[in-house]
Amino acid sequence: MRNESFISLLSRELSQLASLRVSILTHAGGDPDSICSAYCLKKILKEIFNVGNVWISVPDSPTAHTKALVEYFQIEVTRDVRDVDAYIVVDVGSPEQLDGYFEVISRGDKQVIVIDHHSNTVNRYPPTIKVYSSEYYQSTSEIIYDLAEYIGFKLGLLEAEAILIGMYYDTARLSIADSETSHKLCRLIDRGVSLGNVLAKLEQKIDISERIARLKGAARMKIYRFRDWLVVVTIVGGFQSSVARSLINLGAHLAIAIGEVDKSRVTASIRASQEFVEQNKINLGVDLAERLGIKLGGHGGGHASAAHLECKTTPGELAYHFIDELANRLNIKPEVLGV
Repeated sequence: MRNESFISLLSRELSQLASLRVSILTHAGGDPDSICSAYCLKKILKEIFNVGNVWISVPDSPTAHTKALVEYFQIEVTRDVRDVDAYIVVDVGSPEQLDGYFEVISRGDKQVIVIDHHSNTVNRYPPTIKVYSSEYYQSTSEIIYDLAEYIGFKLGLLEAEAILIGMYYDTARLSIADSETSHKLCRLIDRGVSLGNVLAKLEQKIDISERIARLKGAARMKIYRFRDWLVVVTIVGGFQSSVARSLINLGAHLAIAIGEVDKSRVTASIRASQEFVEQNKINLGVDLAERLGIKLGGHGGGHASAAHLECKTTPGELAYHFIDELANRLNIKPEVLGV
């Protein structure tokens, strides 16, 4: 167990929810770590902590990955739950990622508990909200795994699959998994979880729209060379996270895919190779996404090698500030290689 004192405090907090009505919230759209965490947490709340009623809500439209997992685990997702006693927010590094629920949890008239593993989560929520976050964990699913171990909740096969999926996804398909996570993954496989079955749930078929977005992203990208590092910037209409990820696979060390929400608001996904993150001692969520979000009237956050931001500016302005921020961070003047 990574942090027994942290898990003990979390367990004590959850034990106070007995007989209450609770809504579990993921971030907008959800992702495998958030939806799998919510799925297992709901079972723990009902079977161990005797919580009266538990609902799972995914703000905004669920992603393709989220939809596939909701169907596989037969999760009943409730669109809008307001008549509850408490909210548990899972895997949400910044309250702005809750969309319409941001205002709801900020009022102070409901009990709100946050369970997360992103950098600097504690500082992003109002002081009235109880935040249980530890960046020592590589995923929120791993926190739920340790919670289950601590309270003696035996994971069934489906719960074990869910935990493995969340951990696998948030370690970038094991590319950044440390020895603790790897040990836990092996223990889950020993319980009968089929890794091939898990991978099939995550590796969804890419539809034609996403393929077009990836190809357009590559065709439109602008390439910057920071000595031995290749950084690319592109602007696409959708699928920003998929596009950014594909550009890393194409050869970039760092990629940002920017999309326009409306005339005054943009969203962007940032991805980096593990080599770039480790050698430059940079955290995309803290050092780039969070700083740019604040600077440009929005919000941002995420992990060391994957981050997301939304701000009030134009795609061109965000691209300019991104390269400028990176140049200052690396102390290198970039060379433009092509468009």
